[in-house]
Amino acid sequence: MIYTKKVFKTLAFIMALQLFSAFLVAQNTITIHSVDSTKLQTETIKIDSVNLTTFEEKLQIAKQSKDTLEIALQKAKQSKDTLGIANAYDEYSEFYLKPLNKLSLAYSDSILFITKNLKNNEKFPALGYHLKGRYYYRKGKYNTAFKYYVDALHLAKENTLLYETINFNIALIKNTTKRHEEAKKVFKQYVNFLEGSKNKKLVEKYNLGLYALSHSLTYTGQLDSATQYIAKGMKSSIDIEDHHAYNYFVLNSGINSYFKKEYETSIDSLTKAKKLFLNDTTERPSLAFAHLYLGKNNLTMNNPKLARKHFRSVDSILEITKDVLPEFLDAYKYLRKHYELVKDEEKHLHYLKQEIKFNDIYTASYEDLILNLKDYDNEILIKIKDKIIKELNKKNKTSDTTIIILLSLLLTFAGAIYYFFRKQVIHKKRFHKLLAAQQEKQSKKAAAIKEEVTIIENNLKELPEDLVNDILAKLEKFEATDKFVKKRYTLPQLARELNTNGTYLSKVINEIKQVNFANYLNQLRIEYSIERITTDSRFREYTIKAIAEDSGFKTQQSFSAAFYKKTGIKPSFFIRQLKSKIKNSNN
Repeated sequence: MIYTKKVFKTLAFIMALQLFSAFLVAQNTITIHSVDSTKLQTETIKIDSVNLTTFEEKLQIAKQSKDTLEIALQKAKQSKDTLGIANAYDEYSEFYLKPLNKLSLAYSDSILFITKNLKNNEKFPALGYHLKGRYYYRKGKYNTAFKYYVDALHLAKENTLLYETINFNIALIKNTTKRHEEAKKVFKQYVNFLEGSKNKKLVEKYNLGLYALSHSLTYTGQLDSATQYIAKGMKSSIDIEDHHAYNYFVLNSGINSYFKKEYETSIDSLTKAKKLFLNDTTERPSLAFAHLYLGKNNLTMNNPKLARKHFRSVDSILEITKDVLPEFLDAYKYLRKHYELVKDEEKHLHYLKQEIKFNDIYTASYEDLILNLKDYDNEILIKIKDKIIKELNKKNKTSDTTIIILLSLLLTFAGAIYYFFRKQVIHKKRFHKLLAAQQEKQSKKAAAIKEEVTIIENNLKELPEDLVNDILAKLEKFEATDKFVKKRYTLPQLARELNTNGTYLSKVINEIKQVNFANYLNQLRIEYSIERITTDSRFREYTIKAIAEDSGFKTQQSFSAAFYKKTGIKPSFFIRQLKSKIKNSNN
């Protein structure tokens, strides 16, 4: 019984965690916090004194490394040592991976061939698939890389370095699809796994983990934490002369400073990063990031000419790599808008075509990836379910009823996620419908009056037509004054103010407006609030309580209920979506 309770607690935790992840994915905005950058500036000063390896030195090191690898491989072949040969192939694959030479794939395939019959080995053959995934990730073929990572994960043993590294690399791919919150958790786990390592290769992995974590923290608005990890990573990179990771930290410090609105500091770091990546053909995406944020910085600092130069550099890099990350499209949005504004039709058309082309490449690349990630997430969920059921059966602590309950809980959980996303889609449709109706309200006003007259003739024949039209005309004037938000009206009070009979007024409102008097006033107040929210930027920044009071409601709760009854969405959702739409249109 105690064991079953623990299982239920585990399931509840899994469900809560997944729902929390789904909620974070649905959010449209992040909060940016300003932080003290003293530590980062200190690390930057230290970095300036680092002696980077020259190109000639790198060539010499590479030649020596290759000679050493050849000796190790021949020795393993002579002794017919399968694991020794596989390890030599691994070193060769790593050697050719750095310059993105296709021989890296050939040696990965050799690993798979020679170790295909190995059982219960911590490294092989999983490492062969992992190396192929890394090659394609570096090439910007994220969907292909993801498939090889998943194959590797199926063969790797849990709680090993290889298993944790594969999970880390899958999280890197999730990061490219803006799933920063999910990726951040895996990056933190990977850093913790490697914390305290003394081996240089493990420290290099640790440094990449710190970089990935600082990157995801930057993009989720946790700039203070990101700064700390950047400083930590820079120090670690300098300590072991890890130039590869060091370059990434310089780039990320520039991006981080941009979000902190420290534009001069950002430009300084990004300019250094640009120089570091300039002659490395394998790091063109990183170079594109440096140009992108140099452009954004210069745009903010009112230097549009230099900004355009950097944005055009992004375009030049994408023409070579075709490795399109969603942020890179920002460069084209600015360029085409600029050339449209200055009426340079030729360049406007050119960058419009470029934006469409690279947006299509991005969409084609990421549609399959997103679907495969979704299947992977479902596979993990099923794996967790199977593991729980297996443990229950092993301990002989369950019954058929318990299994049915567990499966029901999982189905309920899946249904809850489906309902959540479906609800988001429905609410967004209602938002767009409401916004369109508000925008067309003025143009259709005359038509709406004619429609009401027709209803009068059909439904209020017991009252003189002149009397009905007179009351409607008075109501129209009353609605135009916005008095309904400033005064608590009763039916007799409004009838006296309009100089008419309360019974007649009630009949007209009930039959023509198709609501009772209280709901009629609430509808007017809701329409007033929608118009103010849509047209008044200051009003949009009010709290819901303040908007309710300004719209004539006694409480926030009654306002929210009336707003939802009329529109099908909550006022907070309407405001959030409107702000997002305005922000996107301005970009």
